[in-house]
Amino acid sequence: MSEPLNVMTALIGSGMLLMGVGYNQRDSDAGVGLLAVGVLVMLSSLFYRLYLAFA
Repeated sequence: MSEPLNVMTALIGSGMLLMGVGYNQRDSDAGVGLLAVGVLVMLSSLFYRLYLAFA
């Protein structure tokens, strides 16, 4: 596998994991924070792909 594919897979996998854990603990503030961090990680994968396309 190529380097960008590994990075994208790691970002998407970790983002899904963070969102899943945050959703399971959504009653606490830490769970909501994990959901927010998971969403940001998922968006960072999109920005990374755009960076690769335009750079």
